[in-house]
Amino acid sequence: MSPRPRDIWTRLVIDPSADPLARLLAPHTAVTPNRVTTLAGVLGVAAAACLAAGQLRLGGLLFLLRFFADCLDGKIARLQGSSSARGALLDVGTDVVCVTASYAGLAWWAVRTDRVDVPVAVGLLAALGTYGWALAHRKHLAELAGLGDGGSDLLRRTDLPLLDPWLRICRRLGMSPVPWAVEAETLVLGLLPVVGPRPAVAGLLVALAFYVVATVVNLRRSWRIATTLDVVRAREPGGKGAS
Repeated sequence: MSPRPRDIWTRLVIDPSADPLARLLAPHTAVTPNRVTTLAGVLGVAAAACLAAGQLRLGGLLFLLRFFADCLDGKIARLQGSSSARGALLDVGTDVVCVTASYAGLAWWAVRTDRVDVPVAVGLLAALGTYGWALAHRKHLAELAGLGDGGSDLLRRTDLPLLDPWLRICRRLGMSPVPWAVEAETLVLGLLPVVGPRPAVAGLLVALAFYVVATVVNLRRSWRIATTLDVVRAREPGGKGAS
């Protein structure tokens, strides 16, 4: 199975500076992936607190730094040969806490200052949670079916002549051709708050729309994978519905 393509923001913005920094830090025994992950967690919690308090520019900058550190820990782990299941669990848990807290903090500020209504904030957090479940379930089904993570196969498409130049670039860079969750989080929780209050509020609406659409996409992919699994199992000797 080929490696999962890198997200656009990660590949174009983070990697050029994080890769050399990781090579610089990896030889130092005091620098461990878990410590970098912990630093990312501290930055994420601080970002959430700043966003909730209305310190949007500082909160946005801290969130961008958090994502940089979040990418750095994995690079250091690979260079040190210290990757572990516990480290991966800590990394994922830190991501979930920081992203959820940052969305909650920004939504709380927007509600408290009468910039959005409570149903919008609640809907955003509900959509975020549903997206997380749909994504995890899609990956679980895809693993059972031997389909990697069950993500988009757009990079392998050859019947899209208008997109072919972009797809060739993405294949060469090992990069996803479409922006997705990383780009949504970076935009809504990092870049737009740095610009100012109005863009930050618009970002909440963008995030709500994104997570609703992304959940629908993941559920459709899950349904197709589940259908394939059911057909395969039905054809197995003794399988239900086998002929």
